[in-house]
Amino acid sequence: MMEKFEEAGFENITLEVEYDIITGWITDDGEVKSVTVNDDGKFASGKEYRADAEVVITYHTYRSNKPK
Repeated sequence: MMEKFEEAGFENITLEVEYDIITGWITDDGEVKSVTVNDDGKFASGKEYRADAEVVITYHTYRSNKPK
């Protein structure tokens, strides 16, 4: 997902991790939970954004991956 935004020219991309997977039966490791552009979770692919727009990609990973 991050690569697609980089290829589109976005420069301000942040990854946020949700350490919420226990077994991985329902949600896969690395599965994207949400994407926001300038705090807007309902952005449109046809809409134009500045290259410095804030993009936040939140994804799931195992609880065991959480740093101690």
